[in-house]
Amino acid sequence: MGKLKTYQEQVQESFDKALKTVEEQHRTLAAKPFDYAEKLEGQAKELSIKSVREMHDKALDNLYSTFHSWNKRVSDYTNELVAKFDKEEEKAKKAPAKRKTTAKKAAKKETTEEAMA
Repeated sequence: MGKLKTYQEQVQESFDKALKTVEEQHRTLAAKPFDYAEKLEGQAKELSIKSVREMHDKALDNLYSTFHSWNKRVSDYTNELVAKFDKEEEKAKKAPAKRKTTAKKAAKKETTEEAMA
């Protein structure tokens, strides 16, 4: 029975060591969220509502300034495109209609040839 008692003690000691290791790891992991919360709480106390609002407003100013800049660029680009199309349209209106005169000449030529025949 001495051997059995020795095995039982060894198993008990191994289980005790394993349990202590698991407990230490669990407590370490469980403490992490609280550590982060305490750190955040400490940093939050250093900031006032006014300073947080100022940072927020500055971020919004930068964001919307960028949006307005992009809008201006797009507007300038589209204005250039519209101006090009307007110029092309004006040129087309001012240019003599070559197709119509060619068609008229061909029609006159046919009637002249028919008259001669």
